[in-house]
Amino acid sequence: MKKLWRLFPLVFVALLVLSGGGIFGFGWRAGGNGLALAQPSDLESKKIVPFVPTPQDVVERMLEIAQVKKGDVVYDLGSGDGRIVITAAKKYGVKAVGFEIDPDLLRQSRESIHKEKLEHLAEIRGQDILTVDLSPATVVTMYLLPEVNLRLRPNVLRQLKPGSRVVSHDFDMGDWKPLKVEHIKDSSGWDHTIYLWRIEKKAGNRDYR
Repeated sequence: MKKLWRLFPLVFVALLVLSGGGIFGFGWRAGGNGLALAQPSDLESKKIVPFVPTPQDVVERMLEIAQVKKGDVVYDLGSGDGRIVITAAKKYGVKAVGFEIDPDLLRQSRESIHKEKLEHLAEIRGQDILTVDLSPATVVTMYLLPEVNLRLRPNVLRQLKPGSRVVSHDFDMGDWKPLKVEHIKDSSGWDHTIYLWRIEKKAGNRDYR
């Protein structure tokens, strides 16, 4: 039950996306991980996921499951306040890039990177996650929505190199079978699920297993 209440904003925005995004003449602004009431013209078509922060202990475990190591490049899709990017850069010393289009979250995450003096490793780009070229990444992290994961899956499979890892918080990728599924509780007792996939090969149209 706790998990259902925690995911209510995600489910709510999913319904808005499916219904066209309008309520009482307004749209909902959901950029990367950000949710706010906005006029329909305010990047409405790009803001597809609400801001529901991943608890820090779940962030840590996501990166552990991905086996982040020196030389990796971590891309976080819908980077919100930048915590995954900052953790990857600070703890593992790797290049980490977040993608976010909510202006407030962009500013907040960039300020956090500056405060941590991580500009040489970490950055946040103001870009629609559906347009990101994933090919430089060796690890991709996300906390999005099921239908957004499925929209991203073709790019993930086509652009990532063999050996690259994909980690998703709470949502899978349809019939793409994960290499690992882990159920954990955060420090507040909330339930979380972490999914791990590895790009194994490129073979025709079905280039995953």
